[in-house]
Amino acid sequence: MDKSIYDTIIIGSGISGMAAGIMLAKEGEKALVLEQHSIAGGMTQTYSRKGKIFPTGVHRLGSLKPGQPLWYYFTYLDIMDKLDLVKLSDDCFERVYFPTNNYKIPTGHDNFQNKLIKNFPDQEKSIATYFSDLKHVISNIGMYDPGIIPKKDLSLRHTGPLEEYLKSIDISGRLKSLLTANSPLYGISSKECPLLIHFIVSDSYLNSSFRINELNTPFSDTLADSFKAKGGKIYVNSHVKKLIIKNKTVIGVILDNNERLFSKKIIFSGHPSLILDICPSELFRPAFRNRLNQANTPGLFGVALKWTKNNCPLEKNDTYIYDSWDVNYQYGRDNILQDDPLGMVYLSALPDKDKSNKNFAVTALTGISSRETCLLKKYYKESKNNKYKAAKNKITQKILNHIKQVYPDIFENIEVADTYSPITFQRYTLTKNGSAYGIQKTAQRFLEGMFHPATKIRNLFLTGQSIGFNGIHGSIVSSVNLCQLLFGKEYLTNKIVGRQN
Repeated sequence: MDKSIYDTIIIGSGISGMAAGIMLAKEGEKALVLEQHSIAGGMTQTYSRKGKIFPTGVHRLGSLKPGQPLWYYFTYLDIMDKLDLVKLSDDCFERVYFPTNNYKIPTGHDNFQNKLIKNFPDQEKSIATYFSDLKHVISNIGMYDPGIIPKKDLSLRHTGPLEEYLKSIDISGRLKSLLTANSPLYGISSKECPLLIHFIVSDSYLNSSFRINELNTPFSDTLADSFKAKGGKIYVNSHVKKLIIKNKTVIGVILDNNERLFSKKIIFSGHPSLILDICPSELFRPAFRNRLNQANTPGLFGVALKWTKNNCPLEKNDTYIYDSWDVNYQYGRDNILQDDPLGMVYLSALPDKDKSNKNFAVTALTGISSRETCLLKKYYKESKNNKYKAAKNKITQKILNHIKQVYPDIFENIEVADTYSPITFQRYTLTKNGSAYGIQKTAQRFLEGMFHPATKIRNLFLTGQSIGFNGIHGSIVSSVNLCQLLFGKEYLTNKIVGRQN
């Protein structure tokens, strides 16, 4: 490896690490990304099974039309015009199935509002209030949309429980179930979810919804290519076992092979609790250590499906299948290996290489609680080829039977290509307990789940969805907040928003 001193070493090659690397490289810094896995990309990776390409997570993106929030960021990162994007249906980018009804969710706030009023005319006033409040909250959030600069960031005024907010504007029953049906995209129930997070996620996908055609333009490769084109370097199979710290200042890293790499600053983009494994914990106050180790969002169990016939219903929309109107049930379930219902299965798809064939690679996901993850972890340690495999097979069958409620001929149309659990995520990405969205940011403990990018160790910084908000959008914003700290908020924001001029 190159022995020279870097301006910045970034630990982790997921979306937040790569976004930070691209921004630093654009500012002329000599940046290096270290990835412990053999492939860079973290949760942006794809993998191949039985001739199909599958995403590692949910590779659906919102707000990518010109002038929309994520468009600004992708444009600034020099990836917007490099990605082959597949637009989801304006009439139905999401479909939600409940036991007795199903709903098509259209893009556009007005379109969705009008459809809701048509389905729930007795709650028209409440629906209007909901969308008015959504617009108000979004317009007063700093950096979610870099094109909007509020006079004052009012984010913290809107971190109360989503459930209480909906009750306060008289939204209840089936309408409440429908409005909160997208909770798997942030991994927290309406009782604990801050209103702010719900509004951010809902707004993003209502603006516009796309999938990445990973067959033509793999997301992880596009990010890596942008970084390397600016002089950045990526080393894979490079697990950091220790930070080199002198006088409470980080100066470099030691890899598993005892190789030492030096830099002026370090950015850690993994789960923040893992920094306690690579530096002396006494350098952090007990309260901070406790915050790092607080509860995480659930993990995911996934089934990769080859949809073998030309009738895949997921070509232009993602789908939630609920087995009851109780959307929150899935967050209370704690033993998926028993005969309890799943609560929810989420379905998404990628197109086939042969576009004329219209076969699809479909991913079916359900949440896994921490208790369920502990059970699977125990089985994996005891006998990964027997007990763990049997547990995975049972969960897979439950997922397929769940999907069969909506698609009764599914067994004639699909072939199981692969399965994975939170244990899989933890092995390949080091995500703590395979958590899908990192540290929980509950309404009850919102500030404890938000972190400043600078740490008490000089020149050691944090980024990632556990530092800020969830998902791809939130991960990028966390890296923007970090780089604003380094280069100046106004300076960087002007660059992000003004690049199209």
